[in-house]
Amino acid sequence: MERLTVEGIQEFWQHPAEGQARQHLAYRPSVLVECSINFRSLRAGLNHSEERTYSAWLPEADLAIDWDQPAVASTTLAQLATRPDPGIAHSDGNYQTTRADFEQYEAELIDKLVRGERLRLFFNPVFGLFSVPEETLEDFLPRIAEAALSRVEPELKRLRHRFELQLEQVREAQAMKGARAEEINKDNNREISEEIKLESFIAHKLHLFESEHRLADMFSTLAGTVFGTTEPKRITKVKWEDAELHEDLDRVEQEASEALRALYQEYLALANEYDVFEIGLQPQNVQVVRRLLLWVPVAVAS
Repeated sequence: MERLTVEGIQEFWQHPAEGQARQHLAYRPSVLVECSINFRSLRAGLNHSEERTYSAWLPEADLAIDWDQPAVASTTLAQLATRPDPGIAHSDGNYQTTRADFEQYEAELIDKLVRGERLRLFFNPVFGLFSVPEETLEDFLPRIAEAALSRVEPELKRLRHRFELQLEQVREAQAMKGARAEEINKDNNREISEEIKLESFIAHKLHLFESEHRLADMFSTLAGTVFGTTEPKRITKVKWEDAELHEDLDRVEQEASEALRALYQEYLALANEYDVFEIGLQPQNVQVVRRLLLWVPVAVAS
């Protein structure tokens, strides 16, 4: 029986796999379509093209072609032969295929792609960021995080200035309190030794320095806020005369910690928000480069 040929349609032969015995193989006809598909989206600012290859077994008689069952894995013309292997026969079948049938197969493939093919991107609605084709979520999220940092950093600077100002106010209040106490002692003819004065001065300075250092750690960068801890460290041993200072410093640090935690939650909400954005195809976005009759070697019963 004479093998199938289709007027106006090029034909190629796939090479058999390494080690396959030629006497146990036969060429089975299939349709191979090479095309360029173009995904476009004004919203995503995307114009992305891909070269694709699709194949399906050539249907017998008046059966429909099934593009959901590929005949071969992705291949290129360079991997195909222009002549059959003389040791492999062509399978028999009731093939009544014409060039018009190939055009119909092509139209059905395009319709299938328009109905079901989608390019999926990741999208952040807050910053209007889109991933690029083939970018993973693990690669996309750091870009959102960077945008989120830019959003919260002005608030971080404002908070730092606010609490540094509160700390300065505590310092000034303590200085005024010390001056008043000294005046009262003079009026009452009570003398305080220079040693005690120096000890009190150093203790106050130390408490203020430690508090300043903890606030600086919290506000140094957002990394200190987001990736570290914002819980203020407690002063363990406090003399009764330093209790008011300790209470004021503790209040400032606690308020700073709570403000930073709130900012941290805002950052997390911004940095982890994303949706999946799908871009479909229109018929004009599928351009067929060539359609071929491809003979594929398949195993036959002995």
